[in-house]
Amino acid sequence: MKTRAAIILIAFLYLTSCEKVVYVDLNTTDPKLVVEGNLSDQPGPYIISLTHSVNYYDPDIFPAVSGAHLVISDNAGNSETLTEVSPGKYQTNTLQGVTGRTYSLKISADGKQFDASSTMPSHVPIDSVNFQLNNNGNSYRVICKFKDPEGVQNFYKLQLSSNDTAGLDTTDVRILADGFADGQELSITYRTHLLPGDSVNVKLECIDNSIYTFYRTLADDEGGIRSFVSAPPANPVTNVSNGGFGYFSAYSVAIVSTVVH
Repeated sequence: MKTRAAIILIAFLYLTSCEKVVYVDLNTTDPKLVVEGNLSDQPGPYIISLTHSVNYYDPDIFPAVSGAHLVISDNAGNSETLTEVSPGKYQTNTLQGVTGRTYSLKISADGKQFDASSTMPSHVPIDSVNFQLNNNGNSYRVICKFKDPEGVQNFYKLQLSSNDTAGLDTTDVRILADGFADGQELSITYRTHLLPGDSVNVKLECIDNSIYTFYRTLADDEGGIRSFVSAPPANPVTNVSNGGFGYFSAYSVAIVSTVVH
């Protein structure tokens, strides 16, 4: 079964999960709803994308799901119906993500009801972004450091971007859990081909356990995170109910923009 998402590589430290993995027939199955939903503590609007899966050997054309009804609510009593702004793209209007709140997504599509929920963790700042010369003597590696809050189980997604598209593998996304590193400073190194003067954006997302589990089980599939594009028999654990695929993530984010020097 093929589904749609970013192609990224995963590194992980720790996992605890009692979720089930969904198994599907690669050859011929009914189309499944695929959800890609992100909601953060940054200003909106936020986008929820809906598509249909296709059979494993079909072309990589994922039909948009139009005409669905989506509502996001939180445990503080706020609720908003999303607007379809383009085929399969549903957008919030006034909703603002707040750390500590649990967000619920309800989707009516294909004559079915799908539900997902995610709790937005507290914000963790990036302490520093430094550069170290590679052995080749002209390009640099990027070192990001941040302090894990003590006594709280935390999960992270870390990704870099740059104006130098040839110098940085933007598919290299790190998924981490604090595990035995609770309360310690974490130092994450990216080997890149960035040069002096290149811009670098470092994005640290604090994600909840269900989203960490999604990425972790995605990494366990053959082909790693690539399997969400061309999934093998074992699909990643999802927090979408009723046989849906994909994820709905509420996360806090820290971003540092700098220049290689």
